[in-house]
Amino acid sequence: MGTIMGGDGVVGALLRSVGFYSKSFFFFVVLAAVGFGISSFGPLRADDVPDAASGDPDRTYDLAIRMTESGTFFLGNERLTVETITGEQTYRFRYQVVDRPNQALDQFSVALFLPKPINDQAIGHRFINNGGASVVRSQLLDPQTLLFEAASIGSQAQLTWEIEVPQSYLSITALRALQQRLSDLPPVVWSSVSIALPVLTMLLLLMIAIARNRRAPTEHLGQIDDPPTRLAPALLGILMRGHLNSRDVAATLIDLARRGHLVIRQVSATDFRFSRRAAHDRLEDFEQVLLDQIFGPISDRTDSEEISFTLAQELFSKRISQAFMLAYKKINDLGYFYTNPLRLHRRYQAVGVGLFFIGLVGFFLSLFIFTDAPFFLLFWIGMLISAILIFIFSRGLPSRTVYGDRELARWLVFGRYLASSGPVSFATHSQDKFLAYLPYAIVMETEVEWTKRFYDLPFAQPNWYLAAGITTIDEFANKVFPLFGYVSHTLAITAGPSSR
Repeated sequence: MGTIMGGDGVVGALLRSVGFYSKSFFFFVVLAAVGFGISSFGPLRADDVPDAASGDPDRTYDLAIRMTESGTFFLGNERLTVETITGEQTYRFRYQVVDRPNQALDQFSVALFLPKPINDQAIGHRFINNGGASVVRSQLLDPQTLLFEAASIGSQAQLTWEIEVPQSYLSITALRALQQRLSDLPPVVWSSVSIALPVLTMLLLLMIAIARNRRAPTEHLGQIDDPPTRLAPALLGILMRGHLNSRDVAATLIDLARRGHLVIRQVSATDFRFSRRAAHDRLEDFEQVLLDQIFGPISDRTDSEEISFTLAQELFSKRISQAFMLAYKKINDLGYFYTNPLRLHRRYQAVGVGLFFIGLVGFFLSLFIFTDAPFFLLFWIGMLISAILIFIFSRGLPSRTVYGDRELARWLVFGRYLASSGPVSFATHSQDKFLAYLPYAIVMETEVEWTKRFYDLPFAQPNWYLAAGITTIDEFANKVFPLFGYVSHTLAITAGPSSR
């Protein structure tokens, strides 16, 4: 027999931060793709059809289809995806059973067994010929059997059976009724929804971001050559961006070393050792916790054992999370934000993760339950995209208070001073000034410009950085700048997700 019923990476890290790892993610993506392929099958082919069945022992049919009271159709044990149209008082069902067979057919018959008796006046039925068959007809053989027949079927034939029954004839569940309503919506509706969801999400996030990024005017502030306040570099990073990043961690370590709490020793081009030492400089609570968690309490000792970040990277997992959380609390206690930025991050990320898994569950439900409405998948895809957008951009949404805007304005003016091109005049404290302001330049991404201003001045290697071959400030910069990038990356990727 001829053809009958023929057929037609950044994210990984993002999800990993909430315990959803990339391997699992891609597994579900592959599973979804396979499921979509299965759910999107077209009309069956002759090779897929089981042996003919019949309710009449004296007659056989090419296909025997069974209809249930819930309005679903089965070919043997296989459920068919039948087009369903819901009217005001009726249900109409349509299914293509012949789609351009590979060879001409003399005869073809389909028996449709109904769930309960019905008379010819209550049911509508027809066998639709889209060309290629000379004779087609449908008839109600008995109160529970419809017969569709065709003869002289050419290789270009397309035949579709259609029935229409009163809504009272079937016992449609609420889930099935919803499924049918959804399937009746045109594809353009689902396409529009799938686009509208992420677009509206992006617009909402953009409006929030614009409100967050408002800045107090700086023109009236003039020039500021010194840090406006004693704000720690990590806190400045949160004030500027609403969250900590790797530069802020690096700047904190450089600042702690400059203040006498750390000694950094370069063993080789890729091996750096760190040790803690006692100092009388006052530490912020988050700085104290950071040092204690990484190096242990200083107690009565003058120095701690050296630690290699390369060898001890695993030790930092979750250790510095508490220090980061204290930094967020500190900046909020200073009155610079309406809400603790970390708490706001968690809130938005919880919404994003929740929407993502709702979208994922809905996607799979559409594959295996709402199979009659394949375009409904677009809605869930739009929700998944929206959830990812919320998760990605949530770190930039905390809103500063007016007091926070004014504080940031002063620091931005100071940042312009750091990035200016004019050389610094010679003075005995020039090197101390360079090292004192370097952590702030790192946070504000102006460390290169700030360093260039001291190229023509004498430089002595600081006692907290031990390395060979440092006689000029550019040699110092060439060694230190790669160091803080390496250290900040190591610490940032090992901090607990909640602190990021």
